[in-house]
Amino acid sequence: MTELGTPSEDHREQVAQAMRVSLNLSHAFLEHSAPALPLEQFRCAFEDGRVIATAASRDYRQWFGGRELAMSGIWGVTTLPERRGTGLATGAVGAILREARERGIPISALYPAALRPYRGLGYELAGTYTEHRVHLDDLPRGATGPLDVREYDPAADLDGIRACYRRAMERQNGPIDSDDPQWWPERIMGHRTPEDLHRAVVALGDDGAVEGYASFVTEKAEGDLDVSFVLACKQFVASTIEGYESLLGYFRGFRGLGQILRFTGPPAEPLAMLVEEQRVRPSWSYRWMLRLLDVPKALEGRGYPSVTGEAVIAVEDGDLPENHGPWHLTADAGSVRVERAEGARVRPVGVGTLASIFSGYLSPFDAVRLALLDGDDPAIPFLAQLFAGPAPFMLDFF
Repeated sequence: MTELGTPSEDHREQVAQAMRVSLNLSHAFLEHSAPALPLEQFRCAFEDGRVIATAASRDYRQWFGGRELAMSGIWGVTTLPERRGTGLATGAVGAILREARERGIPISALYPAALRPYRGLGYELAGTYTEHRVHLDDLPRGATGPLDVREYDPAADLDGIRACYRRAMERQNGPIDSDDPQWWPERIMGHRTPEDLHRAVVALGDDGAVEGYASFVTEKAEGDLDVSFVLACKQFVASTIEGYESLLGYFRGFRGLGQILRFTGPPAEPLAMLVEEQRVRPSWSYRWMLRLLDVPKALEGRGYPSVTGEAVIAVEDGDLPENHGPWHLTADAGSVRVERAEGARVRPVGVGTLASIFSGYLSPFDAVRLALLDGDDPAIPFLAQLFAGPAPFMLDFF
């Protein structure tokens, strides 16, 4: 008999083994990460007391239009190979989503290994995680930058780093933040795997404020010597031009054995404007998905441009019927109110399609080209203005 529930400490090894087998994780995962797995975040499928599928969620905040929304970030979705295709992991994710909605969380995001099962749960593509690379020899020459760059001090710098991140990201669409006690000290600025060389630095302004920071590891690279390396950043963020210039000068100091700087950013990385030639190039990109758990709450909680207008949208949601419309959207100078529009007759839009438009990933005009919206719908121009903004992205892969 199969049951769904939260694993106990007695199940830790089974949860870790399911993740290692399904996600092809190294032995280092068992040694360094498995002992710290937050089991309370997991929902597992059990068969005769044995863990056969897992899913977990961490609470985040995600920026859209200059405002933060509570977001349930799905991770650790696994099924033992011999039980795949049975819907067990999908059931675990579905349980997490219902719990999240009950807790008042309006949206959920994840990085999919496959699209079909998550589309079946109401998710749709909504943004990118993009790695960029530039050779260290191509970084700006000359002075190292106007700010002092020194090694990160957790006790003195963590609050300043979080403030710097917020200043840099709060007007973007998609970046996340977390109050999980492990997120910033360990996941972003720390490092659990001792065999990798990890370093973190901050760029400090005259007033002592953090204007930029980088957390990175060195990875083996091709070169004339077998000790050549790449600088691979977990995060490389600056809130001022001085912060960027100073960190780039610091990274240039690694050239020689150091070959390449790799970091994540928006798909159109503005840092490329500080490099003389077209040397900053995207090297890898992966799309993440978004799901609207509470359509009215998500629409009212998001930030918008200063747009005024109204529209009626109907929503289809096979798993959360509370999201069914039609809904009347009224925008007044960037503030949106959502009310039921009883009796309105408009073509329904899938909750996944709405999530993709909501994030700014899919324009309503492109939705028309894909036959997801009707071209004669009078709401199209209004929705295009309402959801205009920067291309959605995340810096963090969870």
